Amino acid sequence: MKREEKNAISRQRILNAALNEFSKKGYGGASLNAVCAENSISKGIIYHHFKDKDELYLICVRDCFNALTAYMEDVQEDMLGDIEQRLSAYFDARLRFFAEHPLYLGIFLDVVLNPPIHLSTQLAEAQSAFDTLNISVLTELLESTSLRKGISVAAVTEDFRMYMDFFNARFCGAITDDITLEDVLHEHEERSHRQLSILLYGVLEHEND
Repeated sequence: MKREEKNAISRQRILNAALNEFSKKGYGGASLNAVCAENSISKGIIYHHFKDKDELYLICVRDCFNALTAYMEDVQEDMLGDIEQRLSAYFDARLRFFAEHPLYLGIFLDVVLNPPIHLSTQLAEAQSAFDTLNISVLTELLESTSLRKGISVAAVTEDFRMYMDFFNARFCGAITDDITLEDVLHEHEERSHRQLSILLYGVLEHEND
């Protein structure tokens, strides 16, 4: 086996071990010592391929959001029907992705709900394509109907970004230790869906409802 092939295999082995560690423990709870001890990997080999824990974490985050974005782009064409049906299909697709890729679940929740502050710029870049896709989905929904006078699509999408930042911060504070990652995801997606529905329809009952 050529040296380049050995290096590639070694690098991928480290990444797989790091993905498992970050997915289970998040950035704050993960350690390179655990990656080494639980996978028979020397710390010297890790530092031969990667600068530090931050670099490993960011690579795992990029892999997660790249895979999620590609998946959502592929299924977007199948989201048909009225606005509520398309919203339901969108959130169902997100749940399916994590059911099919469980190791990415912990990474996603860690970035969305408990991101390491010192990596905020890099994390924003890593999930920028996914954020852009989310806004494009919302924009398409808004453009498919009529908005109230004086309200623009751009204003609604910007307000939704700000609101979701606040929502995620509050949601993180409500998580308890006895709940599984799968339960956290389902609760988060259900509440996100509800908040988006409130944004689109409000909370007051109309006579024609």
